[in-house]
Amino acid sequence: MAFRFRPWMVAPLAMAAFLLGACGDSITGPQAESCGPGPYLSVLPLPEVDLVGIPVHGGMDAPGHVLPTPHGGLFSDRANVPLRSPADIAVTRLRRVRSLGPSVPPGDEDYAIFFQVCDELRGWFGHVVSLSPRFAPETVEYTDCQTYSVPHADIESCEASGLDIKVSAGDDLGTFDFVVDMGMEDRRVTNFYVSPQRFGGPSHHVCMWEQFDAALQAVLFSKLGDPQRPHVVPTGEPRCGTMEVDVAGTAKGVWAEEGVGPVGGDERGYIALADYPYRPQQEQVLSLGPEGLGARLAVVPRGGSGRVNVPFEQVTPDGLIYCYGPEVDPPSSGSWLLRLTSETELMIEWLAHGTGASPCEDDPVTWSFGSGAVPMVR
Repeated sequence: MAFRFRPWMVAPLAMAAFLLGACGDSITGPQAESCGPGPYLSVLPLPEVDLVGIPVHGGMDAPGHVLPTPHGGLFSDRANVPLRSPADIAVTRLRRVRSLGPSVPPGDEDYAIFFQVCDELRGWFGHVVSLSPRFAPETVEYTDCQTYSVPHADIESCEASGLDIKVSAGDDLGTFDFVVDMGMEDRRVTNFYVSPQRFGGPSHHVCMWEQFDAALQAVLFSKLGDPQRPHVVPTGEPRCGTMEVDVAGTAKGVWAEEGVGPVGGDERGYIALADYPYRPQQEQVLSLGPEGLGARLAVVPRGGSGRVNVPFEQVTPDGLIYCYGPEVDPPSSGSWLLRLTSETELMIEWLAHGTGASPCEDDPVTWSFGSGAVPMVR
């Protein structure tokens, strides 16, 4: 799944494409009406021959995407891939994201397309490199510009909002190079978080692949795979992944370093302890933002003997230390000690080691936290 990742184009969460807000309040026609039963999407957004892979909904890839990600992507192995409308939609908003330099060439830009299928169901595409002529500058006006900085570049983000541009299923939306983001939000669905205020309020994100008809779902799921572990064959349920990883009163779910505020564009102060979404019944992940914890995604077995690799939802405030490791894919070798000190407080420490030297293989009476332990809170 080779593709060009353009990290400088990623806006802070406050401006991210998945915060749809009330973007479709002014539209008319069928897209303004309440949604009936699905499926809602009937056209593959790219030619099937160009589709080489998709990720799960709620995937993680620390330290960039520490938390379950509310969008997926359609991967291709080439540039200039046509992007097509997946249904009869109303495009309600466009975003232009442009580099101001210095390291990224000034003027390099891409786009996000926000659309509405029906009143409760809305979606977006991100990293669109060129737009259909129907979105030409004489048709839309970009205003509400903001600037921000990311590594290697200063960025200008401008929006054209209040639109009601009707597009039929299969019509041209533009083009993308190697990967296009896709996400959807259904206002009839509210994901469970222990601390929703960390995410700016309720989450309504749903799996975009499940919105397609059965025939297209089969095509999409035949391409499901982890870009970071392409050798892994996905298996288990939920097949599409999930945003809901929190289990109250246990270690499972999202945690933050003490003093870290609501999620912004920087997730390095967070961790997520969850099932590995591509093999949720066999493996689990520690998605780790802080440098002191390894700043990466660590995959470990789900379940072991004693207090080793215990499913996170079975770890309660019992005063015991649990050990997770070694990782299932060396050479990034490491293990972690973990203790839930209360329903809202957790202690975790990363122990780097060589192959065959995991402390998880030692007697639990030898486990103790050292100076590298990091306290986390819900």
